[in-house]
Amino acid sequence: MPWPDFTELTFGFAFLRELEQNYVLGGKFPKAPDFISQGAEATKGYDVEVTLDGSTPVFLQLKRSYVLVQKNAREIQQGLYTAPKVYRMKLHKNGKYRQHKALQGLEALGNAVYYVTSQIHTPKEFSDAYSAGTVVSQASAMFAPNEIVLPDDTKDHHVSFKPHDSFGYVYSKEPYQFERKFQSFDSWLPTVGRRARSAKENRQLLEKTVEFLKKKRRPRDPVLQMIRDQPLEAQAAILAYFILDAQLTFMKV
Repeated sequence: MPWPDFTELTFGFAFLRELEQNYVLGGKFPKAPDFISQGAEATKGYDVEVTLDGSTPVFLQLKRSYVLVQKNAREIQQGLYTAPKVYRMKLHKNGKYRQHKALQGLEALGNAVYYVTSQIHTPKEFSDAYSAGTVVSQASAMFAPNEIVLPDDTKDHHVSFKPHDSFGYVYSKEPYQFERKFQSFDSWLPTVGRRARSAKENRQLLEKTVEFLKKKRRPRDPVLQMIRDQPLEAQAAILAYFILDAQLTFMKV
């Protein structure tokens, strides 16, 4: 079962760069490592009020999908698909899917939260998408955590899908079909745009988000000490990075 021929870091960098160039005001919002390493310097690249007003805070967990290219894959053998290629997005099992449940909780608060995973295979496909500026629109699939309902939290689960299908499968021993909210980038982007809020509303949501994420750490956790003097949006970005392996950005569509 092969990984695609590019790293998760490479895919994530290309996705975020393209997304920010096109859909983030000024083309930049600092990443959690920037806030950590640069401190106050990281806040000089953006105006927080302008960033918060009329934007959608978006939490993204970036992943690579396995690429199934053989006809003996379970999804094909069991008749779910007639032929390769089929993609598998693995879910982290640690702590009875603690991370997935936390992403669902973050979404339930009212946040825009998405898994973003690759739906290409070869270095040429990646290079072509990067050169054409279609990493976001063609090379990526988006899933909301709450559309991925796990039948239990003890067995191994993954999501199986094909690009642009209206459905996917939560897969363990038996597949559970679900309707995909986003068949393509064209259906995902307007949804993000409709969730834009005022600066005041975004600040209120970020406050709830920070409190929610703080409860996932022990009281004396070093991460909580790290964020103590950081602005609100930096606190949210750092907590999401360490707890959810997710990136926070602010989109204006």
